[in-house]
Amino acid sequence: MKHDKDEWENLLRRALAPSEKPSETINRRILQQASEEKRMRQHKTYRKLIPAAAAALMLAAGFTAYAAWNYRNAGEIAGRIGDEKLSGAFAKEDTARNADGVSAAESQTYGGYTATFLGLLSGDSLSDYAFTAGGKLHSDRTYCAVAIQRADGSALSQGEEDFFVSPLIGGLNPALYNAASLFGSYAEFAEDGILYRLLECDNISCFADHALYLCVSDTAFYDGSLYRWDEASGTITRNTDYQGLNALFTLHIDPALADPVKAQELIDAADTAARELSETPALPSSVEEAMAWAAALTPETIADSCVRMENTVQTCSVDADGWFALQPWLVNEAVSDTRGGGGVKAQLSTCFDGPGTVIEGYNCSEGMEDLVITTLTLSDDNTVTFAAWVPKDVSIYLR
Repeated sequence: MKHDKDEWENLLRRALAPSEKPSETINRRILQQASEEKRMRQHKTYRKLIPAAAAALMLAAGFTAYAAWNYRNAGEIAGRIGDEKLSGAFAKEDTARNADGVSAAESQTYGGYTATFLGLLSGDSLSDYAFTAGGKLHSDRTYCAVAIQRADGSALSQGEEDFFVSPLIGGLNPALYNAASLFGSYAEFAEDGILYRLLECDNISCFADHALYLCVSDTAFYDGSLYRWDEASGTITRNTDYQGLNALFTLHIDPALADPVKAQELIDAADTAARELSETPALPSSVEEAMAWAAALTPETIADSCVRMENTVQTCSVDADGWFALQPWLVNEAVSDTRGGGGVKAQLSTCFDGPGTVIEGYNCSEGMEDLVITTLTLSDDNTVTFAAWVPKDVSIYLR
């Protein structure tokens, strides 16, 4: 995929109401509700993989802290995603370096993956990119950089596996208060088999009088079965029975930065977003449900829930025998779409009873994210206009 410098992948921006028990469906709705999308940028790879012998040693140990000579530091990661202002801010705060300029990092290896915490920085207006949600600017943010790789040294590509990276707050239910409720987003790229992710969310320094953690898991969203929350003490720990990746780092932030008033504001904002989400009907998640959803659309209602892909629009004439021919089309070439790669020739009488618009077809292989609906419009001048439509907010073709 090719994206402009000012695009980042939007991760999450809504949370569950405290009275709700988290579920996969609700968590996926959190992902789908993101409308202020910032999308990730692809990057060239050239960094070396960690040696297989060292990877095997870490796998046996399960946890290690060492000089991460093979990793980019947090400032370099920010620079690679095009955020020069944040890169400079990280560089100024980079105190975790030895005399040789090698960055110290903490790694944990579980379930065949090694997660490495590379840095954290919090403050107001640190980034070149403004983050907005619900029409509100969120400028006071926390940024966390991590690296994820396979413990056996084999390459890990961007988008190949699901991962969830999020701060967690001691004393608060992590299923309800995580990157989702903190209006998080992230950018990521892969270099020589190492996946680098830079997470941002609302500034967690106001919770500095709590125990603070950073979780890295092999799931698409927070899964409570991977971690244990002791409601009485407020502590969060790993579920050691889980066989996959469920790393949990302790974050060290100066307790003097704690601000109970600001902390309560963030909690209230999360609760408000959760209530709004609970009132929003869930979108279909399966292929069958997506097809049924498309079947219920009409030419009059399609614009309410779908976006017309203007690059697919084409108008053709009808010949004397009532035939018209459509040229090959792509929904979005940037995401390697091949749908509509061949032209179509059709008989006017099989499509229309008279001038107007008809939904010609719809198709998907994954669900709402790759659903495409096509329409044909017959005009009074005897021309036919074709267009492809995709669901708002959730479609991969809007990237």
